Amino acid sequence: MSLPATDGKTTPNRAAGSLAEFLHSWRYFIWLLGLLLLAGLFFIEENWRGEWAWNSYKRAMAARGEPTEFSAMVPPSVPDDKNFAMTPFLAPIFDFAPGMSPGNSPFASNYDAASNELKTTNTARLNSWVKNRTDLPAWHAAFLNVSNLIARQEAEAADPAFAASAAKLQRYGLSPLPPGIHNTANKGADRKGWATAADFTVPEAAAGVLAGLSDTASVFEELQVAGKLPCSRFNIHYDDKDPAAILLPHLAVMKRLTQVLSLRACAELALGQTDQAFEDTRLLLRLVDACKDEPLLISQLVRMAQLALALQPVAEGMPRWSEPQLRALQAQLAGFDFCADARRAMVAERLWCSATIEYIRRSPDKFNQIGGGSGGRQSGLDLVASLMSIAPGGWFALEQLNCSRMVDECLLPTIDLANRQISPRVSRKAEERISAVTKRSPAGLFLRHHFASAFLLPGGSRTARKAAYSQTADDCAIIACALERYHRGKGCYPAALGELQPQFIQKLPHDVINGEPLKYRRTEAGRYLLYSVGWNEKDDGGVISVGKTRDETSLTEGDWVWGLPEG
Repeated sequence: MSLPATDGKTTPNRAAGSLAEFLHSWRYFIWLLGLLLLAGLFFIEENWRGEWAWNSYKRAMAARGEPTEFSAMVPPSVPDDKNFAMTPFLAPIFDFAPGMSPGNSPFASNYDAASNELKTTNTARLNSWVKNRTDLPAWHAAFLNVSNLIARQEAEAADPAFAASAAKLQRYGLSPLPPGIHNTANKGADRKGWATAADFTVPEAAAGVLAGLSDTASVFEELQVAGKLPCSRFNIHYDDKDPAAILLPHLAVMKRLTQVLSLRACAELALGQTDQAFEDTRLLLRLVDACKDEPLLISQLVRMAQLALALQPVAEGMPRWSEPQLRALQAQLAGFDFCADARRAMVAERLWCSATIEYIRRSPDKFNQIGGGSGGRQSGLDLVASLMSIAPGGWFALEQLNCSRMVDECLLPTIDLANRQISPRVSRKAEERISAVTKRSPAGLFLRHHFASAFLLPGGSRTARKAAYSQTADDCAIIACALERYHRGKGCYPAALGELQPQFIQKLPHDVINGEPLKYRRTEAGRYLLYSVGWNEKDDGGVISVGKTRDETSLTEGDWVWGLPEG
């Protein structure tokens, strides 16, 4: 049997053909393997790049002596027996089940109803921060009308024929409500025979307002005692795994306490109860200080709103405060430093943002906590949320890095603590830069690693302006106390602020806007005007610019003015 002839090249050709067939049949798998390898290398490189950049930035922060973790900004715990926030009225604010909102406090229900009933007040202003005078007659009428409303509703509800007699209800222009609940819809009803501000003298109204606030007396007696305690730290759950879920129910309570107490102090002043008004005003300033150490921007913004409320009785009491009282108020006001507090909160905001991003990195399903929007933008945000859930971990580190850089480069430079100045020019540049970031498309924010910055930082860009406004208010109130003390001793106001030193004030605060002395002049009526050039950095001659409504002043236009109330 003869074997077939062979060629030396036949075996290699067959081997090459087998290899080609193998590669052809497995080509998709090989391509997939290559893509997976490239993706893996991409993730490894991006994770390394992001972590390296963020850790390098944190090392640079630490080298400058700056904190790198939000926990470093949390105020230390204090003993309950030295803690203003642990007084019986305030301590239970945080006692509610996890995941549940705290219930509304029944405190000052009469005030709430009267405030809702209040229609108009005296809006005349000689002062950027406080009204010319609290309109006590309008408040008294509101208290009376609320009481009258409730009484009429109770009388109608007690009538057996109530359900069938709509005519009785229509006589009063009322709708049936449970006792104690005020119906704002009745504001348009027939008010014939109802109280108006013109029906009362100021003393009558003041007495009526104090009667209307009598349900708050026990709370303020308790707080007067607690106000002498050296510390204040609310039981905020700073250690919550989700920083964005930290609840702050005490802020609304603190502002409400300030609103009610401010009205009470002004009513006491109108009745000549100066000592009681002084104690209430001191407590008002203590309430402003109660959240001072909280490392949260919102806490500082609420404090700034509280200050304006506290300054109302400070200003109204200027003709009545005694020399020792003026000196005490001046010293208490001098303890505020809204520039430093706002900047500290900005530093903490940087760390809070970083902690929030880190939490979302560990819990991608919580990504919607930093997003929001509507329409087409919302669909883009939803897409970004999906992409972030599969993005390299290093991209979250880059979000942390860019968010921190935005705070460092935009927000912190707006407040110059060394010179005690807040620059409108720097603030406007910061707002423009942050605004430019927020206007990018969701895809642009995602690819440039600025998504968190766009949603976590915009509110902070206006903090410097509000801090400057509040610090100016505080500085003017300090000088106003010194001016009033000078007036008591000399019989007139000084021709220049320099005459107050050193007897009535050791160091005159300068204008936080430009570092120059605050503007001051005596007026023909024997009064004075004291003012800052304001956010427009222009001397408008002490003219206040009205805001969106007559009852508020503009923060961006006109001067920021302190003037004496009339009467």
